Amino acid sequence: MIIGSKLYYFDSIESTNEHAKTLVKDAPEGAVVLVDEQTEGRGRFSKQWYSPEGGIWMSVILHPPDPSLISLIGGIAVCKTLHMDSILPGIKWPNDIMLNEKKIGGVLTEMVDKAVILGIGLNLNIREFPKELKTTASSVFLETKKHLEKKMVFSTLCRQLDDCYMMLKQNKAADLLTEWRHYTILLGQQVIIELPDKKIEGKVIDISRDGALIIMRLDGKIVRVVAGVCHLRKR
Repeated sequence: MIIGSKLYYFDSIESTNEHAKTLVKDAPEGAVVLVDEQTEGRGRFSKQWYSPEGGIWMSVILHPPDPSLISLIGGIAVCKTLHMDSILPGIKWPNDIMLNEKKIGGVLTEMVDKAVILGIGLNLNIREFPKELKTTASSVFLETKKHLEKKMVFSTLCRQLDDCYMMLKQNKAADLLTEWRHYTILLGQQVIIELPDKKIEGKVIDISRDGALIIMRLDGKIVRVVAGVCHLRKR
C-alpha cells in the first residue's frame, strides 16, 4: 500500500494542495498531506472551500500513467469508504460528492511537473455552515446524525484510494468506470453543462474511458464533455 505510506500532518495550514506542491520533488509517491483545518482551502475554479475542524482535508502526491481518471478515483474511494458505515453518497461529475442533494465533499486535481496532486475534502462531522452555504452544502453528520471517527475514516479512505489507484496502474480503467457508474447520480438524468462560451443540455448516457461525460443533447446528437460545471435540470 503506497497511499499514506508517508504522512505530513498539520493542525492548520492554508491549503493541503498548495503544501503538497512544495513536496513533489522529495516526497515518495502516495505521500499524504493531512490537516485538521485549512485556512484557504480551494475547490475548482479557485473557489473557496470551507474547511474547519471536523472535516477530512487531504492531498495525495501521485505519478499515474494516465492522469485523466485521477479525479474519478477520488470520488469512488470516498463513496466506498462511507458505504462501509451504511452511508450512501453519490458522485456528481466531475468532482462533487452528494448526499441528500447536498454537497458533502469534493475532489480537486492539479498537475505539478509530472506529478498529480489529488486533493479531497470531506465534510465529515461539521455541525454548522456559513449562511451562504447552507442551501447547497452539508456534512455527513448533519445528513445522517452519525459522528464518525475521523482517524478511522481517513485510514479506510487511504485503503480505498490505494485499491483504486492500483486498478489504474494495472490498466483496469474499465473496472474503475464500472465503479463510477455504480456510484454516480447522473446516469439517465437531464443535465445542463455550463462551459465558458455556451451551455449544453441533454441526458447523461455514459462516461468515456478518459473520464469525459457522454451526453445526448436535446436535438439527439451525442457529444463528449471533458470539463464544465454540471447542474441537474429541475423537473
